Amino acid sequence: MARITSSVLVLFCVKLASLMDPACVIDLECEECVPDNMPLVTSHRAANGSVRVEDGDEVTLACGGGKFLAYPLRESLGAVCRGGRFLAHPDGALRHLLELGCQESVFEDVLHEVEHCAPPLQGRAVRTRAPGSGAPRHLATLCFDADRAVAAFARAGNAPAGLALPPHSEARAPLSLLGNLQQLFDARLRADARRLFSDDARLERRLRGLLRPERVALAAQALTAAPLLAPRYFDGQSARAAGFEAGAVLAWRGVAAGNLRHLQRDVARLLRAAPPRALDVYAGTHGVLSLRAGAARRPLFLKPGRFPVPQYVWTVVHDAAARRALALVLLNDPFVAVSEIRERVFCESACGRAAWLRDLRENRNYEVPAQGLVFCCPVHDFAAVVAEMPRRALADVPAGDAGMLVDSYA
Repeated sequence: MARITSSVLVLFCVKLASLMDPACVIDLECEECVPDNMPLVTSHRAANGSVRVEDGDEVTLACGGGKFLAYPLRESLGAVCRGGRFLAHPDGALRHLLELGCQESVFEDVLHEVEHCAPPLQGRAVRTRAPGSGAPRHLATLCFDADRAVAAFARAGNAPAGLALPPHSEARAPLSLLGNLQQLFDARLRADARRLFSDDARLERRLRGLLRPERVALAAQALTAAPLLAPRYFDGQSARAAGFEAGAVLAWRGVAAGNLRHLQRDVARLLRAAPPRALDVYAGTHGVLSLRAGAARRPLFLKPGRFPVPQYVWTVVHDAAARRALALVLLNDPFVAVSEIRERVFCESACGRAAWLRDLRENRNYEVPAQGLVFCCPVHDFAAVVAEMPRRALADVPAGDAGMLVDSYA
């Protein structure tokens, strides 16, 4: 009896200790829970969007090119988890994670050379730099149409070290008159995008103001900004690489929360299941959505000729080694009439054959326009219509069924 009582007491003490000394959980998908400029966690891997550091364990944080706000002379910092907070090594202070931010973001969106992206389109790269490392890690590239303020295409992969890029210079724009003007224009463009995309209420006011003279009925639909490359495409600590304004697309809320989200979850699952370095994901936009305004149609731009609401949002998944690919095209038009669907779908859809489309195919929701109707194309048929997809990137894929990526890696 005494032994049982002792065991119960020990178990109670362990439970009590675990309640008194909680782990430090860094929720990377919660913007309010982490610093504005979240440091990289170089000692622990993220799982399901968060990093868990047990009480008493040490975590290593890094600011890369930036420095810590609380410790301006340091690029990296060791801290021990103590009761949900962090005991920082430099001075022994017990700090909340929100106090351990960097002076600037460890991710940067910069002008950059991008394959298959020729002027007047503008190449960009999203990259990060580990402390003491000379070469940056490229997480994604974009080909951006600065005249229309929309990405032609973006690219990510599932290589642990980031995208493998052709040899290129890492130098930024030269300090010349042309280079300085380009940087100034780039900063203005991003500021405009940030103002438009940061607040759904602001987007709704602008949209209703634009459409007021035509008395266009939107029912319960409203616009939001969605990422072309979803946070789930990156490992947990790099999810913020998906949040830059250059990679955002205007979508209807029902579409963004519906089939765009389902499509991106399926692609993310395929990326995780595939062997490292096997897959490239391209995503982009095509066309400009026109809304019926009386007897005519009104192309939808949030500024004159700029910031279009795309008619299509597309994703191409490409396995170069297996010479297989599949194009998934989402119709960003919840108002499309049944009689118009046939002319909007420009290939015979193969979504029903793609075994890896689990979320998208559930209950056949991919056929519902209010959630963003989706159809799946052989990539050469797709690229014949969608000029934004660089056809040279798909040159190794056979035409027809032989080149269709429909099987899962699991």
